[in-house]
Amino acid sequence: MNKTLITRILISIAICISSDKLMGQIIDNEQAHSSIKWRQIKTENYRLIFPNTFDSAAIKLASQLPSLRIKSSGDLRKNPRTITLILQGNHLSQNGYVQLAPRKSEFFPVPSSTADNQEWLPNLALHELRHVAQFDKLTGRIRGPFFEQLALALYALNLPAWYFEGDAVQIETIHSAGGRGRLPSWEMPIRANVLSGEKYDFNKYVLGSFKDNVPSHYSIGMFINTYLTNQHGIESHEKIMEEMRTKLLRPFNFQRAFKHASGLTPSKMFKEMMNEREGFWKTNDDVNSIHNEIKTKKSRYPSDYILPQLGNNNSLYVLKSSPQSINEIIRIDNDGHEYAVAKTGIQITPYFHIRDKQIAWDEYRKDARFGKQTYNVINILDLPTGKLRTITHKSRYYSPALHPTKDVAAVVEVDEANRSYLVLLDTENGKAIARKTVPKGMHIQQPKFNSTGDKVIVLAVAAEGTNLLEIELEGNRQRLRLAWGNQQLERPFYVGDDVFFKAHFDGIDNIYRLDQSGTTYKVTDARFGAFNASHGADSMLLFNDYRYNGYKLASQKLTTGTSDFTQQVQLYAQPTIDQINDEQTLATTDSLFQVTRYSPTANLVNFHSLSISSTNFESFDNYIPGVFWLSNDVLNTSQIKLGYEYDPNISKSIYSAEVSYRRYLPVFTARYANRGLVGNAVSSNQPGQVIMYDYRDHHATFDIAIPLSVYRQNTVYSYGVNFGTSYTKRYDMSIALRNFNETIAFPLNYQAYFNRNSMRSRMDLAPRWGQNISLTYRHLPFEKQISGQVLSVRTNFYLPGISSNHSLQLRVAAQRSSGRYEGVYDIPMVSGWGNFSSPIVTNTVLVNYRLPLFYPDWSIGSVAYIKRFQGLLFSDFQNIHESSSPKSFGIGISADFNVFRYVLPDVNVAARLAYINDASATRKIMPTFGLSYTY
Repeated sequence: MNKTLITRILISIAICISSDKLMGQIIDNEQAHSSIKWRQIKTENYRLIFPNTFDSAAIKLASQLPSLRIKSSGDLRKNPRTITLILQGNHLSQNGYVQLAPRKSEFFPVPSSTADNQEWLPNLALHELRHVAQFDKLTGRIRGPFFEQLALALYALNLPAWYFEGDAVQIETIHSAGGRGRLPSWEMPIRANVLSGEKYDFNKYVLGSFKDNVPSHYSIGMFINTYLTNQHGIESHEKIMEEMRTKLLRPFNFQRAFKHASGLTPSKMFKEMMNEREGFWKTNDDVNSIHNEIKTKKSRYPSDYILPQLGNNNSLYVLKSSPQSINEIIRIDNDGHEYAVAKTGIQITPYFHIRDKQIAWDEYRKDARFGKQTYNVINILDLPTGKLRTITHKSRYYSPALHPTKDVAAVVEVDEANRSYLVLLDTENGKAIARKTVPKGMHIQQPKFNSTGDKVIVLAVAAEGTNLLEIELEGNRQRLRLAWGNQQLERPFYVGDDVFFKAHFDGIDNIYRLDQSGTTYKVTDARFGAFNASHGADSMLLFNDYRYNGYKLASQKLTTGTSDFTQQVQLYAQPTIDQINDEQTLATTDSLFQVTRYSPTANLVNFHSLSISSTNFESFDNYIPGVFWLSNDVLNTSQIKLGYEYDPNISKSIYSAEVSYRRYLPVFTARYANRGLVGNAVSSNQPGQVIMYDYRDHHATFDIAIPLSVYRQNTVYSYGVNFGTSYTKRYDMSIALRNFNETIAFPLNYQAYFNRNSMRSRMDLAPRWGQNISLTYRHLPFEKQISGQVLSVRTNFYLPGISSNHSLQLRVAAQRSSGRYEGVYDIPMVSGWGNFSSPIVTNTVLVNYRLPLFYPDWSIGSVAYIKRFQGLLFSDFQNIHESSSPKSFGIGISADFNVFRYVLPDVNVAARLAYINDASATRKIMPTFGLSYTY
């Protein structure tokens, strides 16, 4: 069990390496919409696959890939092998990943409203291609069609996530004029922690925390990698991975290679780096801020109050988030009391805009069946009535800004060809009134009207960098308001004819003012960073002031500001940049690329790995040793498994073949197995004697599933139907048996389910509200010798507990069965069942109360890092129509932790004590232990 769990952990960590721009994922089994017509471009080193609407953007990327390839792999002295790159142009989640088994990389190339300091797609490609180079440098000699999963496991075993992600962020920083390592906001959480006296150890920065503000392992990984190359040269990366490459089975391979290259272990380098940064930050610390803090509710945990804005009657509205609760728009009175307004659901970029009695925001949605067909819709909330309307459907609109006097909203649209437009929407019906084009190759973000509604200011991002673009709505006259640069500009808005916006000209994020003459003035002087400004009452400026415990609220007078500001902070990676002699520009080739049709059907078969798990390490229940040859196409539409297993408990073998096809609405799965089995029977001559026998069978199954799910605000709905049948033919009996059914022909199984659950906050143990129901029916309509049926219903309800993040669960299940299905249970049984004499069970009830106990953030060396302890109270009931007394009840405790500094999976180990309330129980007290993991 321990060996297989560790194998699962190691493989899972590396199955997909995500860029973590917005969302990360580990195992990606979603599909694009079946209606997409795919195209491809083949080059010497890449195969680009993309929707037919994405031709222009794909050709542009293809011309940039030779330059990106050199930048991403040159210092490793490795030429990566050919790889498939998939551009998911219909998926709006701003992200990307690289994986083996099968070998591919997927880019989600659509830029959103999230501000950046350079173009999205080339920067994403640079980051992900670094991962390709890492794979090939370390385990590139271990290849398909048999060993890609092995290469994946060895990669994950050897290279920690903080290192390979930090390295990729460093590469995107030093080989471009942008990159996250150039942003003050990237180091801001660590700097705020250090200067505020919140000092955390290496494990906490790598593995995170429920209770404290700790940035992702990408951040600390980039800083350690930069310290490494600043001190020991850019060639350190190649030295580490070259030494590791030939010793992949050596214990502590990474730590030893890292120490050989630098003279330090990673944890000691972390301490040195933090000491160096602390000294530098303290020397440049400025605590003389001039703003006033706005009172908010005290909390023991970090909380963010972002995007402060004044609504009707000068009421203050903000978007609040914390580990204890999901994102919610709230109203705050002068005493700091909070009043709920609306939950915003999933947003690519947290945002809302208020005008008088209306609030608008955008929300991320997905197709019910195809997870890579996603949308961004516009919501309008009427405050007096509380009525919420989604005015657009299946749209690609971002950042709605309400017109100062009309029922109009300005939004940014990004079409399926990756072109940006400014669109004016009628807020009553969501119809487009006007659509303004912008220069080719330019992406725009975060629009805002001026006070008269005849001009809009937007962020502009293009190959030249970032800028502010002003658009006059009458005539579509456009002008750039700044010189092109690589500032991360955010949230521009008008005050009169001046434009206020966030930038970091002096090395720290602050609010700036741009007047009509083109002069820029620094308005705020925040210690760590000022963001999300808006115009308040009485010539006041409202904004977010970042602290170690979150984005807090602040205000100050709308002063002129100072135009005397200069860059004060040197880029941390500058010593490394000075070593590489890279102009940080992106060269393009003049090659003519041939675009051809890509056929998913013709590329369904793609064998890549041998595996020892029939479930791809998703479950170890009843594990049987075996070997399986796996095939997956690169679009996630097909899976083939050819397998052999040997069950040592019964000394029998199993041969199997399985095909799954997921391209269209239904998911089809067919499986054949030739199985060796054992059974027992009662002797007809000696009724008390049990006879063991063995046999083989041909067992074929066929299943059709329609799995659907959607998001609506803070609620997730999942629903669907399943249908299955099978055919069994038994043969090669070791003994002759009377009344033995050699054939079981086509039993039918049906399932329908509907689940409605509220989204969970980081600290929630279960949904605050949830209603889940599943109906299953099985019978034998085509059998003459045997008959039977079973009908079952399973329900699960979640309710809030008595305190934050507590959860009450009520599970009710019932079934009715007959014939062959008598004594077969499709419902969950009570705790301890099997340890007492039980009649036929027709229903069970579970009452379960879960609560967080404390959040220790304990490190046990590098072996384990414990984030949370949970408590459990439970009571089980059986056949409640006969007895209302619990059949068993008890308590439990569990711990959430990470092992060996692996970021994922999150492991939970649990212990429970159940008291069996039945006179026939062989044991009254039943201890049980469990081990589970999530991603």
